[in-house]
Amino acid sequence: MSTLKDVISALKEVLLLTDKVDRVGQLLSEISGELRDHDRRLIRLETMVEISRTRQSTMNPKKLEPE
Repeated sequence: MSTLKDVISALKEVLLLTDKVDRVGQLLSEISGELRDHDRRLIRLETMVEISRTRQSTMNPKKLEPE
């Protein structure tokens, strides 16, 4: 009888671990999606900064003129 209880206990632990692994996998997928979203936003911001710098340098060039 104790062997049967040990087997049932071990199966319960396996099921609980499987459930936890599944939940962690789902959470990791959500975090991965959020990370991709943040990466896209960061790229857009970097692009805006670069465009702004380019426009600023073409509108206000610093030329050295002889005196």
